[in-house]
Amino acid sequence: MRQELSAEDVLPLLAKLARAASPETDEWLFAHRHLAELGVEHDPWRASLFARRVLAVRPDDDGAWAVLGLAQSLLGHYRFAARAYERALKLTPDNPWYAHNLGHLYDVALDRPSDALPLLAAAAAAESGEADIAASYAHALARVGRVSVAKRVLKRAIKHGGTADQMALWRWLEAGAPTAGTDAKPEAPERKKAKRRRPRGSVAD
Repeated sequence: MRQELSAEDVLPLLAKLARAASPETDEWLFAHRHLAELGVEHDPWRASLFARRVLAVRPDDDGAWAVLGLAQSLLGHYRFAARAYERALKLTPDNPWYAHNLGHLYDVALDRPSDALPLLAAAAAAESGEADIAASYAHALARVGRVSVAKRVLKRAIKHGGTADQMALWRWLEAGAPTAGTDAKPEAPERKKAKRRRPRGSVAD
């Protein structure tokens, strides 16, 4: 992992370690944690199983809660995903990625933009250079009627160019953020990484 090999090369080695290590040891936890993190976008159902095994032993593992939230989000289980991110954020309240992903779920998946705003505002302040976070914040602002503020937030984020999703969001804001008909709101881009406050690079972690 320190050599930054691809997930395809690392996952079989982690699976071998998971089978060889004694259950609930640091090595076993390391293997299961990283099997969940590296495999989540390819196989979110299996990643959920690995994350839950870690949490059964270490219920205070914020990263395992976050990857469980991401996996459940990818599976479409949005309420479950939100609860998992809530646990991750409670354990690590200064993590902007957890705040962003939870805020995005509140806004887009659970139709709770007012609850999303403080989370997305905090994430945007902590990661001011992240256009995806700014776009999610702008989306929630527009949904609670603060379209002019949303435009300012997004304009700063995409001043050097934006992705197709971000430009679609800009056009929606320019149109006044309509909510019905053919101009229905676009989905804000989702930051899919369950990022930690710090990397877990050793078995001792």
